[in-house]
Amino acid sequence: MRIALVSNFRGGLKQFASTLCKGLRAKGVEVDLLCPAPWELGDVHGSVEDLVVHHGWAAMGRLIAKKYDLIHCNIASLGLIPIVRRKLDGIPIIETFHGFPQWWLESKVAAKMAYAAEFGAIQVMAKFANSKTSVSNFVRSTLEQTLGIDSSVIHNGISHCLFSKPTREQSRRLLEIEDGTIAILFVGRLHPAKDPMTLLRALEILVKQGRKVKFLVVGDGPLSKTFHAEVSALHLQRFVTNWNYLPSLHPVFSAADIFCFPSVNEAFGIVQLEAMDHSLPLLVSDSGASPEVAGSGGITFRTGNEVDLSQKLIQLADDPALREKLGREGRRRLEECFMLDSMIRHYIRLYEETIRSHQARA
Repeated sequence: MRIALVSNFRGGLKQFASTLCKGLRAKGVEVDLLCPAPWELGDVHGSVEDLVVHHGWAAMGRLIAKKYDLIHCNIASLGLIPIVRRKLDGIPIIETFHGFPQWWLESKVAAKMAYAAEFGAIQVMAKFANSKTSVSNFVRSTLEQTLGIDSSVIHNGISHCLFSKPTREQSRRLLEIEDGTIAILFVGRLHPAKDPMTLLRALEILVKQGRKVKFLVVGDGPLSKTFHAEVSALHLQRFVTNWNYLPSLHPVFSAADIFCFPSVNEAFGIVQLEAMDHSLPLLVSDSGASPEVAGSGGITFRTGNEVDLSQKLIQLADDPALREKLGREGRRRLEECFMLDSMIRHYIRLYEETIRSHQARA
């Protein structure tokens, strides 16, 4: 099979596209990873961990001219050329929905307009795609209820992290986390959709109660200035450590006691799988796909409610046996439901079924 994998190359989609591409190639599937996004125009080839990525004009040229058995599109606004190829050359399309636009959470007008356009593009792609998949039951049901789009579900997957140094003890010394301190980890964009501000306000409640806590934050984004200003205003500087980016997340996962994911209507959240791989208990908002992903490996709090979140943090901080149980369950759930090999098998099966069905109708 020759597959064109069309995506942008940012955030979770970058991780999804790169791991799917490498997994497919390991199974003998010929794959072009194409990122023909308008903000990446230019004849440049990027590489990520020895994976060639075709960007801009180079990606458009391959998508227009090369012969493929199937085009797998992962962002609807990049679907124009795949639709034309289906019309002119009879190449079937698979569309994977990785979420739905939440323009009301964007602060900039340009971003709101871009998400509104994506909302329209989703509806167009749904009409032309031969097969449609969603990354979670939450996305599937939301698209069905709001737009009448029917899709199957293929959950995202990851490979096990190759655990190495530093160990937990070394990581905590490196990050200056004192004995008896509960380390709470957040990994994600500092963006309203990820809602780090609710977690920060919950932290303030714990600090006022005299709790020994440390808030580890990995991420940057449009809320960065607001977040750091709030840290200063609440006098939480010595309780918060923030990195915009880390080349490896293993040290912070290794050092943490609780992984907190307060995201609003999260479509999936691959970072939750990484926390589960490190046997961390999950504390997630009760909206979106987060409860679906966490399952028996976590507990939920009311989305946007810092008081409820603080109470759940206290519950986990005071109960090491519960933390250990949730961490163990999360690891088991990861291996049962969210491994990369399973995701690859499902997509290969879908590719083969879609190609056969398309050829039978031709």
